[in-house]
Amino acid sequence: MRLSSILVEDFRSIRGTQRISLDAPAVLIHGPNGTGKTSLLSAIEFGLTGAVASLGRFDPAYLQYLPHKKSVGGRSRVVLEAEGLETTRAEVACDGTTVAGSGLLTPSSIQFFTERCYLPQAALGRLLEIYEHQDNRKSDSPLTRFVKELLGLEALDALIDGLNTSRNVTRLRGPAPTFWAARESAPAVAKRIKDAEMAATEGKAALAAIEKDLREKLDGIAPADTPLTNDGLAEALDGLDDEVEASLAELARRRRDLASATNQLAAAVAADAQDQRVATEAAAGAARVALERWQADFGRGLSALLSAVRGRFPKLADTASDPASVHADATQLVANEIQRLQSLQTSDASDGQAIASLEEAIRQGVSRVTNIDLELEQGRGADQELAQALTAISSHIDGEDCPVCGRDFREISEKPLASHISEEVQRLIKAASRIQGLLRDRSTTSASVAQAERQKDELAARRLSDDRRDVLKVDLAQFTEWRTSLTEFAEAASRGTNLQRQGANASGALSILNSRQSGVSGLRVELRRHAEELGRSVPPEDQPLQVLLDELTAFVAQQEAIAEGRKARLEEIEGLVEDLSDASEAVGEAVAELEQAKSDAALSAAELGEAEHRISVARNLAAAAQALRTEKVRQVFNDELNSVWRELFIRLAPEEEFVPAFALPGSTTGPVEAVLETIYRSGGKGGNPRAMLSAGNLNTAALTLFLALNLSVKPVLPWLIIDDPVQSMDDVHIAQFAALLRTLKAQGRQVILAVHDRQLFEYLALELSPAFNGDRLITIELGRTSEGMTTAPWELTAFEPDKAVAA
Repeated sequence: MRLSSILVEDFRSIRGTQRISLDAPAVLIHGPNGTGKTSLLSAIEFGLTGAVASLGRFDPAYLQYLPHKKSVGGRSRVVLEAEGLETTRAEVACDGTTVAGSGLLTPSSIQFFTERCYLPQAALGRLLEIYEHQDNRKSDSPLTRFVKELLGLEALDALIDGLNTSRNVTRLRGPAPTFWAARESAPAVAKRIKDAEMAATEGKAALAAIEKDLREKLDGIAPADTPLTNDGLAEALDGLDDEVEASLAELARRRRDLASATNQLAAAVAADAQDQRVATEAAAGAARVALERWQADFGRGLSALLSAVRGRFPKLADTASDPASVHADATQLVANEIQRLQSLQTSDASDGQAIASLEEAIRQGVSRVTNIDLELEQGRGADQELAQALTAISSHIDGEDCPVCGRDFREISEKPLASHISEEVQRLIKAASRIQGLLRDRSTTSASVAQAERQKDELAARRLSDDRRDVLKVDLAQFTEWRTSLTEFAEAASRGTNLQRQGANASGALSILNSRQSGVSGLRVELRRHAEELGRSVPPEDQPLQVLLDELTAFVAQQEAIAEGRKARLEEIEGLVEDLSDASEAVGEAVAELEQAKSDAALSAAELGEAEHRISVARNLAAAAQALRTEKVRQVFNDELNSVWRELFIRLAPEEEFVPAFALPGSTTGPVEAVLETIYRSGGKGGNPRAMLSAGNLNTAALTLFLALNLSVKPVLPWLIIDDPVQSMDDVHIAQFAALLRTLKAQGRQVILAVHDRQLFEYLALELSPAFNGDRLITIELGRTSEGMTTAPWELTAFEPDKAVAA
């Protein structure tokens, strides 16, 4: 796998488009501060991963800073090509908010690249801190993830974590719900058995009591051996309800007939006792005369008024039946119509006032737009583009010679040319700002005028026409007059209704008196018939009618009481049959629940025993897995990883007494968590490297740890991209580091290195120069033009035999 080329367009501090070849085992990048060394390496990361994680560690909103400030369209673009990958070309762009396209690497390869292939300049001093960092979710640090990958502990850790719940039964609520349910449900199952036994005993006792009560109620209705079920009792009870209901209905009819005969006899006796006819006829005549007098005095006027109102409200009733009711309806209808017309009149007047206000606002708005147009015409000479052009020219003024025409400005003015141009630029900018403000004001005012005109048209369309407004006024006056007249007739209408009711009552009383005299003669025949049908002896002809009525009424009441008792007994029997059925069902359910509870208890006990056996097996397996993990961790830390890091660190810092190393896990039961320490060369341990080493050797420790992590495993990606790693190194460190880079290049790594110091760049170019045929070196010199555009010329050096040595 090799990175072959990159195209960078307006990316971070790189302005313009640069195409650079990377097709060499070693690539050296040099340039002064700010020319884009770090930006070029970030572009490589962007093309590989689709993101810039080295910037994201410090600012999550870094995307807005990826496009160059003067980029065309506010957009940056990176095109990266490589060999030996599934995808050999990737194009990724960013507009400051979103990323378009994806990088060359897969998600798993991206993590390897970020942690073991790319070392940004800003991360070198914080590398040890980054490797040891854990987030709030207690996930593994990058260093711990590397150790687990190196040892292959992922599956073993997953096994131990998965078996962690077996150490305490309270952790089994989620992963082993069956065990926890069986454990917690044991008391509940025992209670279920006890409750079911109690329910079955109580149900059987209640069933026996209901059966005893039902047998007593059935005495005389059904045989003693009749089954106490709906089907068993159907034959004995069939028809009894209908027979009792028919008997009660017949007795109720006879009771009503006897009550009517009693009233008829009492009325006849009262009519014979006093002379009511004369008084009743006199009352009827007086009521008729009073009604005729009221009709002559008030009835005609009220009828005429209501007829006029009925012309506008056809559904209004006639006054003949109830003058007061018709008068109240007419009054309500007239009041409602007056309220509607007044509301319509008020709304129309309000719309008229609103139209007048809108017309005034439209007139003022049109006048303001006219004044703004005059100001815009006067300020036409203001040109913002001219101000920008003069600003650009001002940077090229040298002395008093005009850079455009070449004349000496002192010929026409004593003021310096630079001051004159500066004042003219300020005048044009102020004038242009004034014009922009006027344009905004004109747009706002025009929009307000258009809105007011639309509102005016809507209100004008809603207003009443002049003819409709005149009709509304006339109608309002007419209904107001009717309301006044109706108020005057209110008492007369009420009196008319009372007179009509008095006349009707007097006529009814007279009609009743006329019908009573003919009803008493057939009353004795009807009573003799009732006695025969009820099974009573035939009464003698001289027996008083009132005595006969009293005897028959008492006998009917006695028979009704007997029938009601039979009906209540049948209803009790029906209720007891239903209670018996419900009790039998409840006993069956209680017995079934008891059997089910006993079955559940047996199943729960079996499940609990099996679960406890599995927990014991899981605990033993977890202990064995932890012991194996501890053994492997100690072996690899001592024999492999620490030896690689130690050798690299001692090679670059041979004088340092404290050598950084991975600390061995102190516990055999907890999770593997890689931490750092220092070891004194003559024996003994020190603290964390960040507390024991100088700043220069701390950078060396971080750099060698980065290289050790890359060299300790089979390289997923054979790239080493490092940004200015020799900031605090002395000459010995640099020489050793150069030798190390040659070794890494010889092992197949592609090394991309950016340095700031010119002499160091030339020294490394010499040290990394091609040593055999096929070996190459690419050097890149970053710079800027006078216009601020980035330049990135690159040179490719191939192997050439040293003829002097060959000779």
